[in-house]
Amino acid sequence: MNLDKHSDPTPNTESSASTNIKKLSITRRVSGKTWKHPKTATRRSQLPRSLRKNWNEKLKERNEREALKMLEKELKEEKEAEKKRKLEIALKRKQRLEEKERQEKLMTIYSAKKLKRLQKRKERNKK
Repeated sequence: MNLDKHSDPTPNTESSASTNIKKLSITRRVSGKTWKHPKTATRRSQLPRSLRKNWNEKLKERNEREALKMLEKELKEEKEAEKKRKLEIALKRKQRLEEKERQEKLMTIYSAKKLKRLQKRKERNKK
């Protein structure tokens, strides 16, 4: 494909060259910075009519977004509540085990003391 200005293109090659140039200008940036996106209009009035949305469409989309956010929030709260419940159950279980161990220690101490007292009584009774 020869796109030289000085060459005399035929009508057939001229049309194909112009379409190729148009395709290149659409797909590639002139600066060659392919990673940069083409700029778009920032204001609604500058957008083409096909991309503009009327108030009802905007309102509908906003309501859908809000409903989705509410659902996500509700699911998140349920998940957090379930997590808290499991944490409380684990904490209660741990406290019960600690209390049980403490009681067992006390019982071993008391039973040892009680055995000593009983032995002393037996010794007194034998005399």
